[in-house]
Amino acid sequence: MNQLLTPESTVARSIPIFYFGPNDRVTIDGKHLTVVNQTTEGSVLKNADDIHEPFTHEQIYMMTTERRIKVDRDYHTEGSSLLALKYGNFKISDFADYKVQKALWLEEVIKEYIRFEAIGKKHPVLKAEGFRQRKVSLGVDCLKFLLPILKRIVSERWSMANGGAEISYKLPSPRHFRRLHDLYIDSNFDALALVSLKTGPKSRTVHRQKDLELWLKYVDKYADKDRPSMRSCYLELVAAVDELNDAASDDGYHYCIPSRKAFENLIKSFGVYHLMAKRHGEEYARKKFQIAHGGLEIERPGQIVEMDEWKVNLVLLLTHLRIWNMLSKEEQKAVERARVWVTVAIDRATKCILAMHFSRRAPSSRSSLAALEMVVSDKTLISSVVGAGTPWEYGLKPETLLTDAGPAFVHNSFRAAVAALRCVHAFPPTGKPAARGTIESFFHTCELRFMHYFSGRTFSNILEKGKRNPKEEASLNLDEFNSIFVRAILDIYHNTPHWGLGHETPANAWRRLSRKCAIMQPIGAEDRRTIFGTELVRTITDKGVASTGIHYDHTDLQRMRFEQQSIPHADTPTVTIRVSRLDLSAISFRNANGEWIEAKASIGIPHDTTIFEWVAARREWLMIHGENAKANLSAMLKSVREIRATGTSAAMRAGLGVDRLIAENYEHIEREYFKEAIIDDLLARAPELAPLTIPHNPLEVGLEVFDSIMASEPMENQKVKEAEILTQQESAFSGTVYSDDDDGDDGLFFDGEL
Repeated sequence: MNQLLTPESTVARSIPIFYFGPNDRVTIDGKHLTVVNQTTEGSVLKNADDIHEPFTHEQIYMMTTERRIKVDRDYHTEGSSLLALKYGNFKISDFADYKVQKALWLEEVIKEYIRFEAIGKKHPVLKAEGFRQRKVSLGVDCLKFLLPILKRIVSERWSMANGGAEISYKLPSPRHFRRLHDLYIDSNFDALALVSLKTGPKSRTVHRQKDLELWLKYVDKYADKDRPSMRSCYLELVAAVDELNDAASDDGYHYCIPSRKAFENLIKSFGVYHLMAKRHGEEYARKKFQIAHGGLEIERPGQIVEMDEWKVNLVLLLTHLRIWNMLSKEEQKAVERARVWVTVAIDRATKCILAMHFSRRAPSSRSSLAALEMVVSDKTLISSVVGAGTPWEYGLKPETLLTDAGPAFVHNSFRAAVAALRCVHAFPPTGKPAARGTIESFFHTCELRFMHYFSGRTFSNILEKGKRNPKEEASLNLDEFNSIFVRAILDIYHNTPHWGLGHETPANAWRRLSRKCAIMQPIGAEDRRTIFGTELVRTITDKGVASTGIHYDHTDLQRMRFEQQSIPHADTPTVTIRVSRLDLSAISFRNANGEWIEAKASIGIPHDTTIFEWVAARREWLMIHGENAKANLSAMLKSVREIRATGTSAAMRAGLGVDRLIAENYEHIEREYFKEAIIDDLLARAPELAPLTIPHNPLEVGLEVFDSIMASEPMENQKVKEAEILTQQESAFSGTVYSDDDDGDDGLFFDGEL
């Protein structure tokens, strides 16, 4: 009879000794341990409480066979933490094959450089190539000489290993190679650090606006009731390009011909429903989609929220909207100079836009937190400020948030905010952007309905002259640009039939599903301050803590002051606080147990007094009375009421007049305007402030004081540290428009087109 062999019944010839490094994390039955020492007798591990536990090698071997032990190599190293910051919980095997292969190829190039560096200029290959540098280094001149040699060596080695098939990649520039080399070294020689975080199709961005404008004419021919084939439209385009190039134009411009696949991808990027409705009619498209999709799958609003970010190519965007030629030369130059990134959040069940945040800065935790705060906040004020015909009522606390593994989304502050919302943070497969497809489809299909938002007169408002120097060239006013696009989203996108909803509009889907399923309401003011407030460190005095000329006090604050002062030679008692730009009547501070406690203002600050109104009122006081006169609370609140009545703070309160404030902004505000505290001369409780007044165009009457505050922020700080390791994503119109790659099923099922 056969006997079942188990680890207990099997007599091993020898018990192996498993090595545990000093930076490894050993998990046994769910308990995390680290190694203290190892001998031939066994291993001693310790837990988080520094309690030592001995294990024999036999025990470790048996636990290994029983799958009770797990080892995370180099878990506690600095390089491991850097990789966790950049890539989250991803392993290199989680990425697409072509990304992994390129990362491994780059790793071999870096390893080959390290070998050259170790031997120096005496390396036989360098001698044969006539190397004349003083030493092998990461200098630009040295790398210009070395990189082609390294590429040849690694490519030949890889080709031999793959049966002669050539495997090679484009060399990085010397500066980029040095950056990759340092990342690889700092990550403890882990190839994961070399994996590109770019998402979307592998594509190149075409910046020739005239080419795109010509191509779009023949794309429109496909979306016609005569239903021509893609091939016939492409052949017409080729003939037109040849004719234009043969006729020597005055400016000598030479038109380019896209590949057939790129042209077909340009057609497909307009969306299946849009093309079908144009070719067959709305009734045909609606009925076919109802049959094909089998009705809408019931989901709750907020069940899954997708967030994505990318760089917007404004030239291509305005060309798609057929308004580029409506702009003057000055306006075109201003647009070409502009660099705009957008972060978008969309509800999967209803396709409603929950957040749209534009920024001049590269994506960082600053932009991702601003967008997340919009998701969980009431945005009806924003829709009133931009003059939208429909309110932006789509606000909730998501159950699951899907993002990619970009630095802005895996940053500690963003992940902490998601965790504080008790929201599940999930990462979809790489190379499949979340919100990008929906938003780009919107940009592509709005057609002429969008044009009146960008009429010549209106677009001129988006340009602003230099305030200090009238001769400065015009630049893009991001606040006005943001306002127009938000208004278009609310008035056009949310009220346009969406193919993913079976021809239902996102607005109707929201109303229908929100009546069937309960949604989690947006967060309150205290939670918003605790989760998204700006974190500052302040000294505790007998009056509490001070911020922007206001003292806040609490019994726990004074207890912390007494306890810290009772320690001999102790530092000045300090505390971490969080302040909200939208309500100065209270702050949150972290007590000795790490909990956030609310502290009220010691003077009568009304609820909903914003930092924008408060600073503007203080500036007005200083201009009238000078720095020596002490400001009274009654006079400050009188100025705040006047500012509200004129509507000058409406746009900033809505989030359209200033970027998310950081600690450096508060330091500047206090240094410039609040060297002394405000005197409370009100005997009664704080008066109520009048509601905000919204003027016809609130962006024409913004608070100038915050222009100087934001201008004072150094550009080095604006980039934010995590932007240094950012792999910039493709333009919003690169992949879907010009890609020669085919992702497989494109969703088009017209007769004769498959």
